[in-house]
Amino acid sequence: MLPRGKFKRFKSFPDSQDGFTLIEMVVTMAIIGIVSAIAIPNFSKWKEKHEINGQAQKVYFDLMLARTTAVKSNNNVRVTFDTTAHTYVMHEDTNDDGTVDAGENSRTATLENSIQFAYNTGITDDNGNNVTSAVSFGGTPQVIFDSRGQASSSGSVLLLHVNDIGETNDRARLISVLQATGGVDYWQYSAADTPPWK
Repeated sequence: MLPRGKFKRFKSFPDSQDGFTLIEMVVTMAIIGIVSAIAIPNFSKWKEKHEINGQAQKVYFDLMLARTTAVKSNNNVRVTFDTTAHTYVMHEDTNDDGTVDAGENSRTATLENSIQFAYNTGITDDNGNNVTSAVSFGGTPQVIFDSRGQASSSGSVLLLHVNDIGETNDRARLISVLQATGGVDYWQYSAADTPPWK
């Protein structure tokens, strides 16, 4: 058993009543407000850039996959874009009739995070030609890869964040396809280059 009286009682509160003054709290809140006003818009821009990069890379890799699938399966693979719904369909067309039949593999992909197939007037493609459509392969919104990996037509797909439409091309992304080889390239807008892609 412990002897009594050997332990001091602890007080619940310290004797001193130190704390923050009203002025210190106001200054702290003002600093937090200033930092937030600077950081939030920058974070928003970073987030939008990240979103368009992700969606453009998705389209790029899907076109690469369509080409690879055409070669491996010895079938035509069609990629058809819908610039109104901002979707595209990849279709392994085994009987080459242009329609999705029973037993044929097809997959629909949708652009997300406020990214659209779009362009601003006055922009040129990677070959320096004036762009007249967000998606164009020989005047159509469809590219077909054959069993040799070649594309039905050269063309390009342009993507913009909705906040950039009619405003700026700074975050525009372009995916191009070369007819002869079926090669797919990924481009970022660069006003310093001519054509403005790097």
